[in-house]
Amino acid sequence: MANTTPAPGNSLQGRTAVVTGANGGLGQAIVYRLADLGWNVVPVDIVGTSRTLDVRDAQACRDLARDVQPDLWVNNAGVIGAGDAATQGDDVVERVVHTNLLGVINGTRAALDEMRQRDGGRGAGHIVNIGSLASWVPVPGEAVYGATKAGVLSYTLALVAELKLQGVTGVRLSVVCPDGMSTPMLTDIADDPGIALSFTGIRLTKPETVAARISTLLDKPKIVASVPRWRGAQVRILGAVPELSLPLAGLFNKVGAANQKRWAKSLNR
Repeated sequence: MANTTPAPGNSLQGRTAVVTGANGGLGQAIVYRLADLGWNVVPVDIVGTSRTLDVRDAQACRDLARDVQPDLWVNNAGVIGAGDAATQGDDVVERVVHTNLLGVINGTRAALDEMRQRDGGRGAGHIVNIGSLASWVPVPGEAVYGATKAGVLSYTLALVAELKLQGVTGVRLSVVCPDGMSTPMLTDIADDPGIALSFTGIRLTKPETVAARISTLLDKPKIVASVPRWRGAQVRILGAVPELSLPLAGLFNKVGAANQKRWAKSLNR
């Protein structure tokens, strides 16, 4: 796990960030990036971190937020649960939905409980929710995962509007939508045909690239950011015209499967 001691003399010293799912590939990259920038980072996960948190437990999220008083909360914890959406096990579906969507909602609400009262009710703080390019476009083989990520996007956008109407203008919310990443979420199941569409990009995105994009949002807040940006523009167009994207699903799956095969081979599978 990253050294979470802030850099001496850094202007961010004393500011606290919570990162969920911090024992995974992207979570660790975010922790390292924030620590390097001088944040006091509280990395949490169900295992592998000094402080544990199950994001499916709303009260545990509230307890953590109340204890550490975060200035930044990154809802990163997630699972993929690839498979046939119509027949995969109920336990898989529930785990994906409860972790990816309810976990984000729980973390966001917990952070807001502490952030919105600051600055005379105007609020202060930043919440970053990890979505996916699957937030924008249907992904056969990852239907439940994609549904949760679409939910993360929709929930965050609606909450931004609600807070503005309530005058809570000092709390920033962002959704970061990465392409398929070279993290254990994919690499551990690199030969699973159900995740072929995660490999349709030119290459898998590095978690460090996503972490760097998150860090730029702290200085220049933006509600939605895709990584890489060109892929975000591509899938948003396809997602807006399902009559175009759905007939092309077979072609995209073949491209992804070919890229996936090369990737799996590079891992000696």
